Amino acid sequence: MPNSYRKNVCFVISAAGSSPSAQRTPPPGLGTTGMISSGLMSEDGKHLFKEHHIRAPEGKMKSSTQLKAESVKKQHRSIADTLTLDPEKPREQAMANSFVKNFDRDHFQRMVMQWIVKSNLSFLTVEDEDLQAIFNYLSPSVSIRGGHLSADTLRTRIITEYQRHRHTVIDVLRQPPGLIHISFDGWMSGNRHTLYGIACFFRDEHNKPRKIVLGVPEVSITEKIGYFTLDNAENNDTAMGAIGRELGFTGASRRGRCFGHTVNLSAKALLFGKNASAFEEQLSGASALPEADWESWRGKGPVGKLHNLVYDIFRSNRLMYLLRDLQQDAISKASSLRERSRKPLTVVRDNNTCWLS
Repeated sequence: MPNSYRKNVCFVISAAGSSPSAQRTPPPGLGTTGMISSGLMSEDGKHLFKEHHIRAPEGKMKSSTQLKAESVKKQHRSIADTLTLDPEKPREQAMANSFVKNFDRDHFQRMVMQWIVKSNLSFLTVEDEDLQAIFNYLSPSVSIRGGHLSADTLRTRIITEYQRHRHTVIDVLRQPPGLIHISFDGWMSGNRHTLYGIACFFRDEHNKPRKIVLGVPEVSITEKIGYFTLDNAENNDTAMGAIGRELGFTGASRRGRCFGHTVNLSAKALLFGKNASAFEEQLSGASALPEADWESWRGKGPVGKLHNLVYDIFRSNRLMYLLRDLQQDAISKASSLRERSRKPLTVVRDNNTCWLS
């Protein structure tokens, strides 16, 4: 808008506040209808609203300044209603203003996103009505300021954060002075999704041990690749061969073993003999212990008999309580205070350990 035009407009507005006659005598060629229809309430509507507190007429386009002011006023009014504050009282209005001002919606949503990711929760958790009610109880600003996330929005934000931080991960992996060692393993989740995890271990520039779970194919750290710690699955030999050919080294020479997995296999070989794997496969998936499995375990000597005893105790409440009562009786008759302060123990079942190296 030309400066002369704006001066004429401001003259009309200023005159409107002085006398009735001034309202009827605007500068030639400029009436109040022309002010509205000529687009004053678009760009220069900001000036009219901010400097002269003139709002856009009903049905006309509002300036961004007016829209923002109305939004803030609505938030303040909602906070006041929620907290039963009286906006006419300066102190209570200041409290409502403080609630709106101090609530950082982006920070709140970032905290919720980090909680979902770190706790490995379903994205639908953020849409849970009870959880949202808790947030609203703690701060009405969450709902008033539109702080609740949907599952789709949460997913989009997580992907955005991944894209934003992946270059930081790449830079971190390029800085260590030594080699970067890798461990990977695959497994299937309870909902039948096949997952594959890759983690790397290294010492940073300050010689502190670090580990990172990798999910970026563009790391470009071929020259820093060190050794791989994997379980004893035979297909890992094939995997290391392929990796070695791709990166220019002999795969077998860079492969380490998971010590816990090795101990597990050694113990089973000592307890069950050479066919430990076949024995486990024969018993896999059995929820109850049929007669055939019972006899199979008995054939493994004292360890098998102990397995059957533990299994029977767990299946029977009567035996479980009997075991607890026998221990409690012995504890109560102990001579030392230390022995009498002990708690009864229960038997521990053997299990099929999943070795995620």
